[in-house]
Amino acid sequence: MPPKAIGPYRVLETLGSGGAGTVYRALDRRSNDEVALKLLSTGGPSLDDRAARRLAREFETLADLSHPNVVKVFEAGIHAGQPYLAMELIEGLTLRHYLDVSFNDLHTPTPSSRGPFSLRRTADDDFGSEDGPDEDDDGSEDDGTFDLNAFAEEAPSEDLASFHGAGEDDSDGLPGVDPRRAGVRAPPPSRTPATPKLADLNRPERMGKLKDAMLQVCEALAYIHGHGLVHRDLKPSNIMVDDDRQVRLMDFGLAKFLADDAGITADGKLVGTYRYMAPEQILGEPLDGRADLYSLGVILYELLSGRPPFDAKTPHELWRQVLETEPPPLLALNLHGDPQLARVAHRLIRKEPDDRFQTAEEVYEALSE
Repeated sequence: MPPKAIGPYRVLETLGSGGAGTVYRALDRRSNDEVALKLLSTGGPSLDDRAARRLAREFETLADLSHPNVVKVFEAGIHAGQPYLAMELIEGLTLRHYLDVSFNDLHTPTPSSRGPFSLRRTADDDFGSEDGPDEDDDGSEDDGTFDLNAFAEEAPSEDLASFHGAGEDDSDGLPGVDPRRAGVRAPPPSRTPATPKLADLNRPERMGKLKDAMLQVCEALAYIHGHGLVHRDLKPSNIMVDDDRQVRLMDFGLAKFLADDAGITADGKLVGTYRYMAPEQILGEPLDGRADLYSLGVILYELLSGRPPFDAKTPHELWRQVLETEPPPLLALNLHGDPQLARVAHRLIRKEPDDRFQTAEEVYEALSE
């Protein structure tokens, strides 16, 4: 039974729940606006008052961020010893569903090309450039059409036992949720992944949508990296696309805050999602924005080829591949794929951070060539 109220918010319905907590549709009783309210799980007993207040203060720093491609966090608070975040309510699709070729939205016009890299600056920003202009539950039978179940998202790494092998889906542990609602991800029907039809994968309208979405993700990453945040859990289900094709980066910074709090994340546990983890994240080394760029490369590789660069039945085997082996060449998997996008993906997933693109701005420029 969901709580009737959390802080100044009246809970309207549960949108989904998983290892990180529960997301509600809620009404702000002060303004009468609807929000997405995330009540974070502490993984055990409620935090003591001091730890809860500290975590809430850290989350409040997210409320200072303002960018069109980053979900807006309105405020943070504490409810029964658990931190909560009130966020912008996004009506849209996850990136995985948005680019699913079986989804009938693909007949819509291809997005226009984006201009030179331009960060939409706020009054407090002191970085960036202003030089340039400014899923669905289809229920269909498997007919061989490519869909993005072929690289199902992984379970959060806090739970080793929840690891899924190839072709299985976890969708962040939020089962049965309409993917058009509030930035909460829903799993597709459980079935064997279809064999990709490369002609569908390479359709011009899909490629236009893919490239435009990647450019917007780069803008979001440049913004949060410029504010000293590293996402640490970038994956298709943390990227939402609304009805106007505007991309929103979701859950940014939360993984870092949770990792920094020993009361929430036990010592020795990784924070992130297995399939998208950079080598340095697997090794427990200090992270910077280049770890997010690695994750972006995995996403791009999957979207171009229909399969992940590394695939295994267990986390340890997957990590071994990430650390020790090279992925198959993209253009060997998709002979008619876009050569430039393939080059970008391969450079992003290089094992040494110094060998990758160094900033999201550099990735944006490479995607724009």
